[in-house]
Amino acid sequence: MPSTFLRGLGMTDSHADELSSSLIIHQPAEVLFDLWRKPETLPVLMNHVAHIDIINRTDSLWRMKAPFGQYIEWRARIIDEQPGQFIHWRSLPGARIPNEGRLSFRPAPNGKGTAVTLSIRFDPPGGFLGRTISQMFQLLPKEMLHKTLLRFKQIAEHPDPMHSPDQES
Repeated sequence: MPSTFLRGLGMTDSHADELSSSLIIHQPAEVLFDLWRKPETLPVLMNHVAHIDIINRTDSLWRMKAPFGQYIEWRARIIDEQPGQFIHWRSLPGARIPNEGRLSFRPAPNGKGTAVTLSIRFDPPGGFLGRTISQMFQLLPKEMLHKTLLRFKQIAEHPDPMHSPDQES
């Protein structure tokens, strides 16, 4: 992901963290893109990370539990997308933790399915809260992203409502 977002906010990349995880899902990229963009999908996929309210086709409100019983809220907006290729979003100005994410789709190496990569870049605030949040993300990053992708895979490959998104395949 380009770091121009953080520079545009007057921040340097020195404290920014980027997390990424990938897996193969046995569905065409166009189907996966459409599934991710359904308003009801994202809140289910990310409920282990944050509570998400979809506001409209491009905007969402995220509420993430922080240390000491606190919550951090921010609005995010899809800023670019190409159906079947990628979705790119970022937090709106004023977010306590400026962040951006990208979900990309490409043909799987073996030609069966789609390689899906979820990348998130964030820049925690300074001070004690920032260090605590950064440590929290460093402890769980790959696990959180991978769990999100596993839920996505489950929903995409087994759309039967009897299957739980928490069941890993």
